Amino acid sequence: MGSLYIVICDDEPAQLSWMEAAVKAWAEERRRPVCVDSCRNAEQFLFLREEKREPDLLLLDIDMPGADGMSLARRLRAEGKDMQIAFVTGLAEYALDGYDVEAASYLVKPVEEKRLYACLDKAVMRWEKEPTSLLFETAGGMARVKLTEVAYLESTAHNTWIHGRGDREPIRCITGIQRLEERLQEISGDFFRIHRSCLVNLACVARINRKEITLDTGEVLPVARGRWVALNQAYLEYYRGRVE
Repeated sequence: MGSLYIVICDDEPAQLSWMEAAVKAWAEERRRPVCVDSCRNAEQFLFLREEKREPDLLLLDIDMPGADGMSLARRLRAEGKDMQIAFVTGLAEYALDGYDVEAASYLVKPVEEKRLYACLDKAVMRWEKEPTSLLFETAGGMARVKLTEVAYLESTAHNTWIHGRGDREPIRCITGIQRLEERLQEISGDFFRIHRSCLVNLACVARINRKEITLDTGEVLPVARGRWVALNQAYLEYYRGRVE
């Protein structure tokens, strides 16, 4: 599934430094690839997610200057963000408020290493069970789609059409296919570009040959000249990874 992306948001430098070191130590001990970023307040976090991507887990302090952690969590949920949120704070009285934003865990300062490790272990279990989703920007707002439900992405003019595996209508996304490919590469190795205008979910491919692929939906898509060798290799590696 790739690396787990964790962001720590806390206004106390010493706490921020300890948390980041502890998360990296946990990752090394568990032999799990992890990417960790840190920020000092809600504003920095909002800027960071625009520059990178949505975290899989947000370790969030509540008592911060400006917008506090609970306000940030409510904003994220109102926007449809389904990242896991674990509150890390000295304000134990806010524990019940965490249910409103579906908090994954609640750690009270000073945080014990074993409790942080347990929180991270739980986050990994949930992350591995939940199908990865991606937010697509449409003309009318945002649409969250599970990647397991995407058959392929097709570029037309300045739009990208998201074609599902079932009978659902394609979703018109206003983000270019190049940018979407970059985002998909960050979170999933299941998509392959078969020609300039088309990214295919390898999990949906039933048959391939040098000129075309057949999806499990029955649709047939052309393969660009020169893409066959790389496609064949990617397809074999995808299924070898599932068997191993």
